[in-house]
Amino acid sequence: MPEPKDIVTLKPTDEIRVCPSCAYTYGFHTSFISVIDHKDRPIKDTREMFRVILICPECGARYDVGWRVSFIDPDNRVLKTIEIQQLSP
Repeated sequence: MPEPKDIVTLKPTDEIRVCPSCAYTYGFHTSFISVIDHKDRPIKDTREMFRVILICPECGARYDVGWRVSFIDPDNRVLKTIEIQQLSP
């Protein structure tokens, strides 16, 4: 398999099966890249989010179609939250 290429944003269509780069028609492999997108959220949880990246097994092209997943530890289903305090003017 070739070296992975830069990740390109790909707008999903009716079916995501054909590689736009090389026209390989038998689908994609997947990988997961950690996302730190919850830094500025007022309520934080213990789940880490991942980007789902599609990888063409023929040419190594990588695509981000906007899918995000979270894997929950089966031994720890508790979500941690923080308290938000309003500041006096």
